[in-house]
Amino acid sequence: MQPPPTRPLSRWRFEGELRHYQADVLDRVDVDGDEPLHIVAPPGSGKTLLGLLLAARRGSRTLVLAPTVTIRDQWTAAARGLAPDERHVSRDPQQPGELTALTYQALSVLDARNPLAQLAEERWRNELEAEGHAPDAAAAWLDRLRSGNARAHASGIARRSRTLRRRMAREDPETLARALHPNARVLIDRLVAHGVETIVLDECHHLLDHWALVVAALLARLRARGRHPLVIGLTATLPSPDDGDAYDNYTALLGDVDYEVPVPAVVREGNLAPYRELVRFVEPTTDELAFLRGQATGLSVLIHRTFAQGRGADFVVRALQPDAADADERSPLVPPRAVDPVSDMDARLSKAFADDFAGAEAAAAMLATVAPDHPVVARLPAPSRRPPTTDEALRLLGRYALHDVLPDPAAADRWERIRRSLADFGYSLTDRGLRRTRDPIDTMLASSLAKDYAVCDILRSERAELGDRLRALVVTDFTEHGNRHGGLINGAGALRAFSVLAADVATADLRVALVTGAGTRIAARDAQASLPHWRAALGVAVAAEPTPEDPAVLEIRAPGTGTSAHVRAAAELLTRGHIDVVVGTRGLFGEGWGCPAVNTLIDLTAVATPSATQQLRGRTLRLDPAWPEKTAHNWTITALLPPGFPLDAAPDLARLRRKHARLWGLQREDSDRVVRGLSATFTDEQRRLLTAPEATAERLNGLTATVPRATTRAQWRIGDDYLDTEEVSVLARRRAGEPVFRTSARSRLLSGARAAGAASVAIGGIALLATGAVVAAAAGAALVVAALVWGLPSARAWWRERRYQSRPDGLYRRIGGVIVAGLRRSGRVTGRDVGVAVSTTPGSSPGEERVTVTFPGAGLADQRVLAQAMTELFGPIGVPRYVLELGVDGRPRIERRAGSAAFGRARSRQYLAVPTAIGRRGDDVRAFADDWRREVGPCRLHALDRTGSVAVLAQARRDGGTAETLDAHDDWR
Repeated sequence: MQPPPTRPLSRWRFEGELRHYQADVLDRVDVDGDEPLHIVAPPGSGKTLLGLLLAARRGSRTLVLAPTVTIRDQWTAAARGLAPDERHVSRDPQQPGELTALTYQALSVLDARNPLAQLAEERWRNELEAEGHAPDAAAAWLDRLRSGNARAHASGIARRSRTLRRRMAREDPETLARALHPNARVLIDRLVAHGVETIVLDECHHLLDHWALVVAALLARLRARGRHPLVIGLTATLPSPDDGDAYDNYTALLGDVDYEVPVPAVVREGNLAPYRELVRFVEPTTDELAFLRGQATGLSVLIHRTFAQGRGADFVVRALQPDAADADERSPLVPPRAVDPVSDMDARLSKAFADDFAGAEAAAAMLATVAPDHPVVARLPAPSRRPPTTDEALRLLGRYALHDVLPDPAAADRWERIRRSLADFGYSLTDRGLRRTRDPIDTMLASSLAKDYAVCDILRSERAELGDRLRALVVTDFTEHGNRHGGLINGAGALRAFSVLAADVATADLRVALVTGAGTRIAARDAQASLPHWRAALGVAVAAEPTPEDPAVLEIRAPGTGTSAHVRAAAELLTRGHIDVVVGTRGLFGEGWGCPAVNTLIDLTAVATPSATQQLRGRTLRLDPAWPEKTAHNWTITALLPPGFPLDAAPDLARLRRKHARLWGLQREDSDRVVRGLSATFTDEQRRLLTAPEATAERLNGLTATVPRATTRAQWRIGDDYLDTEEVSVLARRRAGEPVFRTSARSRLLSGARAAGAASVAIGGIALLATGAVVAAAAGAALVVAALVWGLPSARAWWRERRYQSRPDGLYRRIGGVIVAGLRRSGRVTGRDVGVAVSTTPGSSPGEERVTVTFPGAGLADQRVLAQAMTELFGPIGVPRYVLELGVDGRPRIERRAGSAAFGRARSRQYLAVPTAIGRRGDDVRAFADDWRREVGPCRLHALDRTGSVAVLAQARRDGGTAETLDAHDDWR
């Protein structure tokens, strides 16, 4: 028998026609090297075929790893269509083929004996010793825990084992291989011996923990044999850098993205359905608001009791008046009796803000609220004399408990009371500090019963448009919410959403099914029509029994069938139109579940990661053979607290922003643009209202204009040519004719008056020169010289200040140029030929205009940095290191002082934050300010990282930013 060819997959053939972007990927990427290939493409874009063609081009034996059995089987079916013989494709780990498709779990089953347990116990013992336990006492305590509470001991060992496994695997992947089950180690040896050299990782965003490390161990084994394996990572979306070590494992394995297929390209080619992202707002129910109001009242009482008097009040004052030995920066030669009490108070206040601005600001707001007559309050900047926000109050309470209460053994009851109260607001207070945990307020808003009622309203409107074509999927996080903290109504989740749908009059004509891991349910009213179809789809006899909690709901019993069979049956019945709506969980109906007929998604989940969000949208984007004109609607339901509510929390709105941050869509104001973010969902007016105090769910919903599906489809321009380029731009929405900056009109008038006065003096001097008399001529010459010395700087200052009021296109262009120079100087922008382009178009409202700033010549990464810097410059001021004060008198200092007595002083009260990427080094910031003075107008640079800057920062936060609303946009065309 002859040995197998070294490139067995080179014989595989594809006889069909490639999509434009698939051909583009094959043309651009190199499969002959050993650097990983990292490709991002949306669900339904043909990633499976693309991965197979890349592997075939490489030619070597291939291992495909998939997250689920369903996806693994899709790979084997597609591979058999390319292979010259179906027997070359295997999904049997015992018999690898030219291409072997397995699940990640098959490769990474851990040894139940946990070989790291001994090391984990040693680590635990070392931790106890580090906390002050003697070695013998630490060992004895662990022995008592093992015998007295075996479950807690096992949990602690498992947690530390995971940490050890991650750390050791990063240093030596072979270490993790030794932690695998013997069967998994045998499988790795078999794959290495079989000659696998190409590894395709489907849905590779799953490689966030030990799966990534197990793959790294396999690669290390292959390289140890002298091979050069190629890793091909395929995913619909990238994981988040917020995943920490897990994200580092992922990027170490796959590196940067080599090619991204944007969703709009696949839609424009007609390979995904056009769609629109929609949002419906709700306010919590009366019972839920009562719960939240009780939480707010409890917090208010606790805070007032804690900080209004006694030790709590002393703690707040100490936070604003640090110890004199630290705060007094005057010369030690000055005797203590010479200290001015007011100056000393100001010096201490400045030091408190300089050391910890956020903590001092929270303490200042608290003191101004609970003790408004305290002497320190009179020395506070005006913006600090206000009630503290909820977040400020909670953090201040935690800091007080940690630093003032915990060290006092007599205050144990007070510590416990504060700890429990903070837990009610989603903070865990331990001897290590305060950290965020599950927030009951956030949970309440994310799981509000009002959202289930909104599902009924959405389905009613969708049914009115689609009629019998409606195929809807309602997705939740859980079957039933596990958080039993007060306030949740009837156990939020899929069960509750289905119960509301089954009972609501608005959805009485819809055939709804609930499919979860706990079982399948239907409404009793649909039993006669639906049960025969379920029987046919499941292939077994089925029965329906009333549920104990609601006789109007039936549980389907189908002996011998599992959850996966019911999930597949739901897809079949939706496709055939035997049911209209499926309610389920993200775990079952998210990634990997396919039903091309689904045209309406209602997202009730609380996850906001790009991967989860985009995977959910993939459920509606597949083409429906039964409806060639399919257009999808993807709904998100967001809960808002009513205006004036005693809690200033908006976690669900923040989640909405995160969900849409990476989603492409047609811009609502300009359907010719395809953009990322909320501008694809909301009009400009809605977006402005989102942050306004008077925003209500009713007002926001009232501004949502319904766009017919036919219009949406036409606006996507399916089949039209496209450039397939992505560009980041900055968009300003503004009132036409209004100045960009609120620089002082008095300053400009005074500069102009000085220049005019100087001109008058010069004319007088010239007149004296014209007399011909020696004395008059000398006086005239002196006047002319004085006028020039005085007038030219004033004229120059007037001209530079006037530029602040110039047309916005020219002003934005000059500002963009200053930002480009600053970022290039700091090394954050690498492009050499980066320009600034500005265009102005009419806005959506009368008297409004839209100014768009782009950066031609910059790569996409540089464009993002530039756009971020520009939006940061124009945005509200947080706690920057430097700010620019605009509109200050631009004349030289000596001349300003000389003329101030006659003409007075004029100062602007507008500040801009120097972008963080520029404000890292003092030299760069000073050069940035110099560029601004030369190209834009007068300014003064203030450093805020030193004592004495509290007043400037407080003023900047009150008067900072601009009237403009600048947003960074990702545009595709």
